[in-house]
Amino acid sequence: MLIKVVCEKCKLTKKAIEYYESKNLIHPNILENGYRDYTDADISVLKEISVLRKCGISIADIAEIRNSLNKPAALAKCKYITELRRQRLNNIQKCIDSLIADYDVNREFDYLQTHDEDLYTIKEKLVFAFPGNYGLYISMHFGRFLNGTIETEDQRKAYDAIVQYLDHVGLYLPSELSEFLEAFFTVSTKSDAVKIEEETNDRMLDMLTDTEGYLERNHEQIEQYINYKNSEEYKNSEAAKIQRFMLDFQKESGYQEVLIANMKILSPSYAEYLKKVEAANEIMLKKFPKAKDMYE
Repeated sequence: MLIKVVCEKCKLTKKAIEYYESKNLIHPNILENGYRDYTDADISVLKEISVLRKCGISIADIAEIRNSLNKPAALAKCKYITELRRQRLNNIQKCIDSLIADYDVNREFDYLQTHDEDLYTIKEKLVFAFPGNYGLYISMHFGRFLNGTIETEDQRKAYDAIVQYLDHVGLYLPSELSEFLEAFFTVSTKSDAVKIEEETNDRMLDMLTDTEGYLERNHEQIEQYINYKNSEEYKNSEAAKIQRFMLDFQKESGYQEVLIANMKILSPSYAEYLKKVEAANEIMLKKFPKAKDMYE
């Protein structure tokens, strides 16, 4: 059936249906004339999405629920996280009310110190720990994996190790790289940077969901990209210089041994993500052996 009929059956706008398709939640057949042909199965999925969205479930969580072998359990996990967030907001509201009453900063400071792990997500804690462009960079790079709170002693130790690492790692950054990051994450470019990060995440999700299909669909563009990255033009560019700085920085600073190792403890979703990336890289190197030269 065509999208007009689907809109009527699901009580959704055309734009909403197209958006859910762009997020790989539905996969209609594409006819020779370019029109999309939706099945009854697509209708069922769209109704499921509509119900979950009206329950306040995010697109990322809906995708996780849809891919789960036990949907009620996956939904129960979302409910638990939502309840934690609600409780956190209630506690923050109480703190604000107390300040309005008598503005006793010392009392609220002590309260927040003792309830810090319950009140804020890991991402929020990192942004508080590193204000400004540095915190924004960290949040954008890892933030989507850090929306939970610290719940175990191992996570607390991992978080402390990450903060200690990040607080001193600037000593290893070359001045040119520091200036580059500072210029990139200025106030005027924050919105563009967020958009770039979101688009990159979407492409990564697309690739990790169907690596073989993604590489096949984008074979020509990938070949062109690899050839450019291995060209003398690129090797002599500022972008290549920054890349070499980053690779050297990761080797010398304990990036893998400290940051990534503890990030996997802090966030099980990040650990799972890395496994998928490693598997995708193996497939890519088999199809594009020259890709290995890009990082040497």
